[in-house]
Amino acid sequence: MKRIAVRCMLAIAALSLTGCITSHEMASEYLESFSGGRDCSPIKIYVYIPTEVVHTNQTLNQIDNFLYLSANVQDSIIIANTKFLNKIDDKIFLQQFTDNLLYHLRRTGAEVELVSSKSQMVPPVIDQRSFWLNILQIEAEEFVKKSRSEFEERNGTYYHYDYDLNGFSTNVWCVFGFDTTLPVYYKSFEIMDRFKGQVEDVKNKKATVTGKFNRININDVYSDAGEAGKKTAVLYVEKLINDYLTSKGRKDQYYIYNPVSNALGIDSFSGRIVKQRSFQKVENK
Repeated sequence: MKRIAVRCMLAIAALSLTGCITSHEMASEYLESFSGGRDCSPIKIYVYIPTEVVHTNQTLNQIDNFLYLSANVQDSIIIANTKFLNKIDDKIFLQQFTDNLLYHLRRTGAEVELVSSKSQMVPPVIDQRSFWLNILQIEAEEFVKKSRSEFEERNGTYYHYDYDLNGFSTNVWCVFGFDTTLPVYYKSFEIMDRFKGQVEDVKNKKATVTGKFNRININDVYSDAGEAGKKTAVLYVEKLINDYLTSKGRKDQYYIYNPVSNALGIDSFSGRIVKQRSFQKVENK
């Protein structure tokens, strides 16, 4: 098996020596090799996912002296200011994340193995065809965002309408390997209420505004967990592809992965946009 894997990497490396091959062709060839073939074994991706979800309610941080209040008062405030966290079933939440993560990783044709415990963190094989996606922590976070809609009349009179939007985020911390001394990376997948309003009347320097809120609910929260699993898989595949191209001296494009067609596309993202799209490195672990 080891000899086959070496032949596969040599065959792929040989492609980079061909003067006429483009970066896109090289990236596509590498993606196709995920499923293996006559001359190489499939890529193996080991995945670890924690069994617990961290719950964080950021709205409590906006309450003055919350930590100094009595336990009974704190409990009352938590209940009054919690919209989603007390309704989340962690098992369902994690299942949504895990199922979508594994499905979209397997779209590449790679062999994907879910490691069930940290005692199995040492892989049976360490070679150039084996990779790790080690999810350190998954956080369910709710928050409230202060928002404002505003407009100005032709005579210069300014009006505004203030309102709160409920937000929720599935946050993921991960390491791309089994060695915990490796850098930690982070990604946030956020959803939020939507507001659509219009000015009905302006009279006596007062504006009458009507609007409609499209509020997120617990089903949206579970959907966000699933979407976080999908996007984590997609961004991880993109990282493997783009890291491979970088190792071959090809840095001219950023390649995005489409799991529906199991194909790559070229996107002319700016460096800033690529950084925002990708996993963000945590400077202080």
